[in-house]
Amino acid sequence: MPQFYKETNPMDAVYFLIGVGVFVLILVIVNISKKRLGITNSGISAPQPKAAGGLSARKFSRSIGLDSAQSRMFAFVLKSGGGADPERLVQSPAMLDRHFRQAYHSIERDSGAEEETQQKLSVLFSTRNILEAAAGGGVGVSSTRVIPENTPAVLIVDKDSYPVRVVSSRGAYLLVENPLNAMGDIIAIDRNKPVTLSFFTKSSNGFSISSTVYGTTKAPGAGQVLQIVHSGAIKRLSQRRFRRRMIAAPAEFNLVRLEPGPRKREQKMVVDKRKAAGRILDISIGGCSIQTSSVISAGVRLKIAFSAGGQHVVTLGEVLRINRNRTGTVMHVKFLKVPRKSLNLINALVFEYIDT
Repeated sequence: MPQFYKETNPMDAVYFLIGVGVFVLILVIVNISKKRLGITNSGISAPQPKAAGGLSARKFSRSIGLDSAQSRMFAFVLKSGGGADPERLVQSPAMLDRHFRQAYHSIERDSGAEEETQQKLSVLFSTRNILEAAAGGGVGVSSTRVIPENTPAVLIVDKDSYPVRVVSSRGAYLLVENPLNAMGDIIAIDRNKPVTLSFFTKSSNGFSISSTVYGTTKAPGAGQVLQIVHSGAIKRLSQRRFRRRMIAAPAEFNLVRLEPGPRKREQKMVVDKRKAAGRILDISIGGCSIQTSSVISAGVRLKIAFSAGGQHVVTLGEVLRINRNRTGTVMHVKFLKVPRKSLNLINALVFEYIDT
């Protein structure tokens, strides 16, 4: 009798199931490998940066209080710098500065209309200031021997304040610029005279030292400089809300007075046509200090104008307090109103993306 079917081997089904299992396992391994390498069906995509604790850049942004626009900007900054661990980036002021500087110049170069550029820069700097606060106290200074060259500082002698720069900290003495009077002449300071030197690091931490003058000497490229005895007794100043930069920028200011407006209980600001000259000693997005020979009182409002990066900056401020010395008056001013472009320029100046 003829056979119309072939007897099935039970092991064939087992082999088939094993083959299917191996195939599925291979697919799973390939998909996992693609995800790790950032490969998708549409091509290669950059993997989401991971923080030390396993957080993505987006989750890390939310954890430190960035809104959606700032989170997108932070992702752009990470991409501009070639990618980085977001948490490690925030803990490294030098790396953070480098990434944001690259993003700043990228926006300046590639953005279209002026309005679009200023909007992007405004988000960039608001993100930068939040990250600055998230970075914490930063690195301290243990001795005057580690103060970087060219650090702006304020030298206080007999309660008089003078803007100077650190010339060198590597030798037997700390070398700083000789303070100048209003005429630009060197002020002679006696040997063993007690002085105080205050300065800020790039992470906006303030420090001061109390020491004595050893004498004067000549320094290459700087002329006559002041020699101050080195000290390891560094006093940390209170942490400022915003980063502050010491500069020496010419400025003009006008008195602003309030007059009754056309409606009841309404006031209008009137800018005096007379201008006075001064020099900005330090600045942040919250305010500045201005040295001037004009007589100004606390509580006065000022329209302040100066240049940053070759562009015009205008702000409205109020004098909180004043210090008088032999060279004139130092006004400590709180900014009341700053146009967006001027605020972006002040931020760029403070973070040293541009200069005066």
